[in-house]
Amino acid sequence: MQPIIGIIGKTDENKKSEINRDYVYAIEQSGGVPILLPYSENADVIRSYVEACNGFLFVGGVDISPSYYDEKILNDTVSVCKERDEFDFAVLCEVLKTSKPILAICRGIQLVNVALGGTLIQDIPTQINSLILHKQREGRYEFSHSVSIEKNSPLYEIVKLDNLRVNSFHHQAIAKIGKGLSVMAKSEDGIIEAVCGVGDSFIRAYKWHAELLFDVDESARQIFREFVLASAKNS
Repeated sequence: MQPIIGIIGKTDENKKSEINRDYVYAIEQSGGVPILLPYSENADVIRSYVEACNGFLFVGGVDISPSYYDEKILNDTVSVCKERDEFDFAVLCEVLKTSKPILAICRGIQLVNVALGGTLIQDIPTQINSLILHKQREGRYEFSHSVSIEKNSPLYEIVKLDNLRVNSFHHQAIAKIGKGLSVMAKSEDGIIEAVCGVGDSFIRAYKWHAELLFDVDESARQIFREFVLASAKNS
């Protein structure tokens, strides 16, 4: 039976939910059945979402409010959505009560990190001296810089590479890493690019958008296949 993957998509201030086709395609091609989990304020509905799905994909989008890690907004580059924060954190907190797999991309890695007590760099260009453009000028489906992979990490186990070329569309990153997370990859400027859950916790979180590279990069396909296969064990 194919695993049901709940995608926690983009929510706007009007409480509208949507998802980019690239995420859906990557899950489908990896053997999963993607469904969009629409915005809800009902705790019982959210618990039912978590019970019904075998794995969960948290996707990219606007910044997380710094209030969640006890900071004020740094500058006008930080864009937040109260409704999205509330829904994303509500779903994630329910998922974390289970052993169900989590794949988190871009905003998703920041969401997971903050939920587990970590903090964020609010704006890389104004807080970090780096020659890397983390918000690339290249197109959506192109590579822009490299990341170095930790050899004892789950990412290394699936790609068997020391370095990967990735794409990059973010201006924030992990500052202090959350409890129960371990670094899987960094860029040359020291920015954390991927983390995982420690022990038996299947959390895989990436700054780059593997869904956009799915058709051109085997490592991107491996990221989604590992997640869907882990989710299938709960189906």
